[in-house]
Amino acid sequence: MFLDQSKPKDYDCGYNLDLMIAAIPRIEDKDEQLKYAKRVVGLIKQSHPNWVEKGGQSKLAWDYFFELAEFDPRKYGIENPYDSGQLDDAE
Repeated sequence: MFLDQSKPKDYDCGYNLDLMIAAIPRIEDKDEQLKYAKRVVGLIKQSHPNWVEKGGQSKLAWDYFFELAEFDPRKYGIENPYDSGQLDDAE
């Protein structure tokens, strides 16, 4: 009945970030999965402002998202913009 809780993977972002990342595979719409992943990366950027460059770009935040995910985000069409040459527009 209750969610199994353990220590959050990132104390600055907290346990809710872990839950948000875990929810991505359950979102059926691929576009919504990508939007949600960008929200997650945006929260990482807010929690770790020293990782964000001028213009809001953060390779470290995207790398960290891929590290925290217990699944392969690429399987769900979520690419690291720094690996795929896309714009980092996560806010």
